[in-house]
Amino acid sequence: MRSSLYLVPDQAGVDPGVANRRTGLWVFMGVVAMLFFLFSCAYVMRMGLPDWRPLPRAPWQLWLSTALLAAAGVAWRRAVVGWGCVLSLAFLASQLWAWRAADFALDANPANSFFYLITGLHALHVAGGLMVAVGARRSQAGIQLCARYWHFMLALWLAMFGLLFWVTPRFVQIVCDAF
Repeated sequence: MRSSLYLVPDQAGVDPGVANRRTGLWVFMGVVAMLFFLFSCAYVMRMGLPDWRPLPRAPWQLWLSTALLAAAGVAWRRAVVGWGCVLSLAFLASQLWAWRAADFALDANPANSFFYLITGLHALHVAGGLMVAVGARRSQAGIQLCARYWHFMLALWLAMFGLLFWVTPRFVQIVCDAF
């Protein structure tokens, strides 16, 4: 088969194990992206029912979480593993803080339930990434894979943040009417 069909191009001297881990990470990120895409579809579809009330303003702790996750991605990209882990842990702590500060009763509104589901699932994937990072910190290739994963987590977080607080039933109606 041609090398262009693979997610990782042929490289002389590259350990096949590294290539396999890269491909595995791409597949895993695809699965995670689809999971969040499906939850996003459910969120948007649920907006159409009469008991839907949009979430109020985002707690400021979520903005802090965004900055911490972005900083963690930069630390991983620069191979500063200690800071990458510390900033990722700070992101998780900020998420817990946001949950406590948010005045969103879990069972008061479907949007509230989606808030906890989506942010909790994202935090779970960041925590899982931290566990993998403990073993990956021993090699340059592992650190690069962690950086890629953290950039993916940031992009996913930005998409979910936008979905939860900026996508409204009116916006969905305008988009649906256009098609």
